[in-house]
Amino acid sequence: MVREKIEDFADSNFLGDERIELAFLLGDVTRELRRRFDVDMAALKLTRAQWRAMLYVFRLSNPTQTRLAEIMELGRASVGALIDQLERSGYVSRVADNEDRRVWRIVPSALANSRKAEIDRAGRHVAAELFADFEEKDLKDLRRCLEKLISGAKGDGGLAD
Repeated sequence: MVREKIEDFADSNFLGDERIELAFLLGDVTRELRRRFDVDMAALKLTRAQWRAMLYVFRLSNPTQTRLAEIMELGRASVGALIDQLERSGYVSRVADNEDRRVWRIVPSALANSRKAEIDRAGRHVAAELFADFEEKDLKDLRRCLEKLISGAKGDGGLAD
C-alpha cells in the first residue's frame, strides 16, 4: 500500500531508493501509532500527550516540570500547558519541592493513582495489538535497527550509545 502511494507521485526519482521509501514508511508507522493510541486513550479521557506525561510522572516519581520537558523533548511552556490540563482534569497537582521552594514537583493525584493500572493496561493493550504478529526475535531486531537509525540521525556514525 505504501509503495502504491509513493508510485502516485509525479516525480518518481525517489523510487528505487529503499532509504527514502523507509523514511516515508517510518512516517506512516508513527502516524498510525499516534492514531491508535489516540483512539484507546480517548476511553480514559486522556490525549496521547497527557497519557505519555502521566507515564513519565509515574515512572520518574514526582518529576519537576523541567525534567518532564527534557524527557518528553518538549519546551517547558508546552509541558506547563500539558500539566495545566492534567491539573484541571484532576490527574496531577503541583507541589513545592521540600529542598528548593522555587521548584515544583508534578505529583499524581488520588484519581491518577486509582487509574494507574487502567492507564498502563490501555497502553499495553495497544502495544500488544500492534506487535501481535512479531516474534520476540523480531522485536529485538526491530529495536536494534531503530536504535541504529536514531544513532545515525544524531550523527554519531551509527554507533549505539
